[in-house]
Parts: sequence; C-alpha cells; structure tokens
Amino acid sequence: MSSLDGTNTTIENDISLQLAPVGEDGPDFNNLQRAFEKTVADCQPYIDQCRLNYETRYALWANQSADGKKHAREGAKTSPTPWDGASDLRVYLVDNIINKKVAMVKMAIAKANIVANPIEGNDVKRAREVTCFMKWLVKTQMPEVEREIELLANYIYEKGAGVMGTFWETKQEKTLANVLLSEFQAQYPNIDIQGILDSGEQNDQLKAVFEEIFGCSKAKAGKMIRELKNTGKTTVAVLGKEKSRPVIRAFNLDNDLFIPPATTDIENSPGIYRVQYFSAEQLRAFIKSDGWDENWVEAAIKTCKGQLLNITGTENTQPVSRSFVYNQQQHRFTDMIGVVYAYQRLSDEDGVSGIYLTIFNPKLPASQVKGEQHDGYAKYTLYSDAGGDYPFILFRREYLSRKIHDSRGLPEPVKPLQDQIKAHKDSRIDAASIAVIPPLCYPLGRPPTSWGPGSRIPERRPNEYHYADRPQPDMNTDDSEDRLKNNANEYVGFASRDSDPQISPMENQSEADAFLTGMAKVYNRVWRLYKRFGRPEIAFRVIGLKQADPMLFTKGEEDEEFAFYLTYDVQSSDFEQMSQKYTAIVQLCTTLDREGIVDFSELLQWGLEGIDPTAAERILRPASIGTQQVINDEQNNFAKLAAGVNVNMKPGTPPQIAQQALQNWVQGAPDVQQRLAGDKDFKARVEAYAKQISMQIMQQQNAQTGRLGAQMPGQVIGS
Repeated sequence: MSSLDGTNTTIENDISLQLAPVGEDGPDFNNLQRAFEKTVADCQPYIDQCRLNYETRYALWANQSADGKKHAREGAKTSPTPWDGASDLRVYLVDNIINKKVAMVKMAIAKANIVANPIEGNDVKRAREVTCFMKWLVKTQMPEVEREIELLANYIYEKGAGVMGTFWETKQEKTLANVLLSEFQAQYPNIDIQGILDSGEQNDQLKAVFEEIFGCSKAKAGKMIRELKNTGKTTVAVLGKEKSRPVIRAFNLDNDLFIPPATTDIENSPGIYRVQYFSAEQLRAFIKSDGWDENWVEAAIKTCKGQLLNITGTENTQPVSRSFVYNQQQHRFTDMIGVVYAYQRLSDEDGVSGIYLTIFNPKLPASQVKGEQHDGYAKYTLYSDAGGDYPFILFRREYLSRKIHDSRGLPEPVKPLQDQIKAHKDSRIDAASIAVIPPLCYPLGRPPTSWGPGSRIPERRPNEYHYADRPQPDMNTDDSEDRLKNNANEYVGFASRDSDPQISPMENQSEADAFLTGMAKVYNRVWRLYKRFGRPEIAFRVIGLKQADPMLFTKGEEDEEFAFYLTYDVQSSDFEQMSQKYTAIVQLCTTLDREGIVDFSELLQWGLEGIDPTAAERILRPASIGTQQVINDEQNNFAKLAAGVNVNMKPGTPPQIAQQALQNWVQGAPDVQQRLAGDKDFKARVEAYAKQISMQIMQQQNAQTGRLGAQMPGQVIGS
C-alpha cells in the first residue's frame, strides 16, 4: 500500500485501517498511542499559529521588561534599538477587539430565546412545553453555561475555531449527617439502644447493626456508640443526593482537543482526542462513578503525575506567561495526571461503524505485574451518549476551505496594524525623552564634571558644551495612529469613519447568527441527552410563563424530535431603533389583526424582554394570578361602596374584568339587590362606579373608532 507522499505502509502498521476490537477484546494500546501522537504532530502547524496568535493578543515577545522599556541584557550580542531605555510599549489592540467580540456574542446568547419546533407533526403545545423546559434546564440546572460560552468565544476569535462538548454527568458525594439518640430510637423501636448503652453489653452486636445501617467501619461504629452514650448525638458520613444533569464544556483545538487536520467534517473524522488533567482524588472518584479500572488509576497516580501529554503549555501554565510577577518555575504542573479520551469511529467485523471511547494515558502501557494488572486503559466502551455522533459541535470564525483548521483568528489579520500602532506610540515616547533630556555635546576627551542648574562648566571657546539639536517631531503620528485604529475597526465590523453603516451591522449580525446556530446544535444535543438519561417526569417553573403552578414535564416518546433555534438582533442595543421597531410591530398588530390571532400578552412579554429581561421577570405575573388580583381589588372596592365609602375605579384596571366582577356581585347576592332597591345613596354610589367602568370601555372603543374612522351600528361579525 502506498501513501500520498510515496512511502510504503502495510496494513499491520497503518493506524487508519484499524478495526473495532472483536467480542470482549479491548483496543490495542500501541495503536492508540500512535494514533494520538500522530494526530498531535500533524496539528503542529496550527498549534504554532495559535501560539503566535496568543503572543499577539497579549503583546508578548522576547526580553520584555515590566517598565515597558528596552534594556541591554548581559551576554547579548546586540544592543537595544534605538538605545538602552527606549520605549517598548505593549499595545492591546487585538485583545480589545476580541474582548468586544466576546461581549457581543455573550449578549446575543443572554438575550436570545430558545425555541423548539417539532420536526414531525403539528404539536405546537408540546413544542411550547419543550421550549419552556429547555429554558429552565439551561438557566437553572447548568451553572457552567455562561463560563463555557465565554471560553468558547475567546477560542473562536483568538484561535479561529473552537468546540463545545456535551456530556451527561452523574455525581454523588458523601455528606456529614447528624444522628440523635432520640431520633434513632424512634426510627428503630425494636432496638433498645438506650438499654444497651446503659448496660455496656452487646456492644459488638450494636456495632454490627451500625455497620449495616450506616455502611461504616467497625471502628467508626464504636466511636459512634461512645458519642451517643456520652452526648446523645454523633455524626456519620452518608451518601448525599445523586446529582445527574447535562454539562457543556468548551475546548480549543491546540491544547484540549486534537482532530486530524485532513478532516473536513467533524462527524467523518477517524478520531477525536480530548486531553484533560485531573487530580488524584478526581481519578479515584471515577472508579465508582464511571467504572474506571482501579489498577490503572493507581498506576497513573503513581507514574504519570505532572507529565504533559501535548506539545504546548496548558491553560494552567499560560496565565503565568502573561505576568511579570509570577515565576513559571514556581507553578509547575506537578499535581495533575493527564488523561486522553480517544473517540474513534471504527467498523466492526460486519462493517457497521460506531463511536468507540477509550480512556488512557499514552505514557502508561499495559502492566502484567501481579496485583497491578491493567490493559493500558482506564475504560473502553461503545460510546452511545450522542446517538452515534461525536459529542462535539465545531465553531469556526470563517470558512476559507473545508479543512476544519483553515480558519483564522483575529490576531492574524490585525497584527500588522497593532505593530504599526506600537511603532507610532514608541516613537512619540522616544521623541519626548529626547526633548526632555537631549544628548549633551562636549569637546573630545573633556566631558563635564557636572551638569545641571548652577553647575560651573569651564569653556575654552563659547558653546563648547551644549545640548544637541532636537530632531523635528513627526506631527502625523497621532493622525496615522487614528487611521490605523479606524482601519482595524472597519475590518472587524465595528463602527468607524470609513465603515458603511449598512454593511457593518450585517457583519456583526452574521457572526452572532453563526454563533447562535452552533449553540442551537449544542442545545439539541443537551435535549437528546436528557431524553436518554433524564428523569421521566420533572416539575419546574419558568418565570414569565402564564401559569401560577409549576409545570409537570414528561420526556415524551423516544422518537420525539425537535429542532432548536436561537435568534438575536445585534441592533437591539440601540434603544431608539428598537423602540421604533416595537412601535411599528404594535401598530401593525392592532390595525391588521382582523381574525384575533395576535396574542397581546405574548407581545407585551416580548417587548419587555427586549428592553430589559429582568424587568419582564419582575413586572409580569401569570395571567391567572393577574386576573384574580384584579377581581380581588374590585371586590374590595365593592365592600367599601357597601360600607358607605366613596371610591373611584383604580387607574389601569382592565374595565372588562371590572364590569364582569360588578355584574357577578350585583346578580349573585340577593341582599345587594334588596339594598339597591331601598337605599338611594348606596344605589347612587354603585351607579357612579358602573359609569366609571363604562367610560373606560367607551374610551377604548373610541380609540379603536379613531383608527378605523367609524363605528358599525350593529354587531360586527367575528368580533
């Protein structure tokens, strides 16, 4: 078999031709190791570019000083240019642009609404339930969402691409529970624990009971018995509530996740390798929670602690390189153990492909040592959490070709502009330094013994000692710097002097839409995970939903599918423009809604959420609660009228509800009707109140008539 470069390979050593293990056999460690190392090595050009992007964004280069000046280094072959102590300013143009872009997509996610559409059928009601449930799930059960979205956005704009992974996590940790003697006796009345403690006999039997009930050791049971006898209470570690939920995690492609660079579609990749570092305690927890091999875990803790698995520094060591305060040697990566999650699409002996997950460390081969045997991996399984897909969604800043790594981060195109701005800033600082302290000219071999105010300088000829002429400053540096910043803003889609006000919003909207489209795919994966692992029924409450009581949500059918999407208008931050948009929509709905299909309650909620989501949550209340509150207010007013108190209708009260409440009060209470017939003052108060309600209804009708031009003399069909 020949490869593209002409070298010969055989089936035995060609890792691209490996098949899924047969039967109960596990994966071949050597093939796993070679596949991972080859993928990392093939990604080296992209890794190198990411390193340059990182240095550009954070303005890093060799021989920097904390004071922002160039200094001669001991043993250096060259001197600083133009002189020792010249300006060496760090300019953060790229970082500033990326931070604004990240803020833009974070705002888009924060203000975008998750909407579920049924792929098959017309079950709109079920789609609304799923929409409300997903809002609740994402906002209340996934606290890492905001952090991971910010990380992902930084990866996209700095490195050109990023990946969001979706997983289902189950955790159960021990908590300390208090055990009171009285409560224990009430819970287990068949055990005379007080008598046993007083007599001091049968302690061994009581220890056995405690071991069985609390799952503790014999020594812990003895300690509990002594504490109960002395103080009447004790403590014991018990398993807490199991937490099971979906999680998302952002990955970059130069440090966290490695994909073969020839890949054009992430789902068609032969393998994806996820690198993650854990503490020893975390690894041991995976033995019970995820079924990891205990011998492998202990061997990894013993031999692999502090060893990096990839070429570049990890996110744990990078922050040190951005600071002049910390010393990187003082923060070595010594307490973490690297783990590789190898997701491989392999075919079995029948030609059926699937995603196989192997968790291993490339520096920890299989061991046959007695008592420490393991197969070279912590876990191996056919991965089905994502329904036959990889659990990753790819995000790219741009599509220059089909290759997944062919997407530039912003540091690449903006770096020349940042370098020129730095040159202008350095030149102004250096010019100011020369202007304040110009070079001193003196006769050859006769430097002044002192120089300053009041110094006595002997001269043979006039002006032998003098300052050199100052170079003429470049008056265009400020203007040039502004032009460079303007060019950078125009390139990235920000407002600038030369930008097209019609095109720039389109560029930002395109970026926001691309990010929201990717996140919609992420939420679709989250939904699929819940369908597979979540509880059959769950009660939840969504703020803003027109229901007072919590909703009971059920999973539904297994084959039930929904398409999720997110929308956001980048111009929504322009309050004046959005106000005009809302006004136009309201006018359109009120004038053209001939069939009554507009839900004005939803329209109100949408408008408030667009202006301020927090205001919508605080102002709006469920419709049933709002209607009942109006009825209660009206009934209080009726009680005051009956008591002889004059009271006016409350401004803003829906007159139709008030009218219905008044009719129910009068017609449903015989004593009210009798009093209306015999008490003139009471009747006058009720009639005045009824006229106020009628006036409010008439004003609403007049407003409608003003828009239509005339009021129909009879009943309008369809009204």
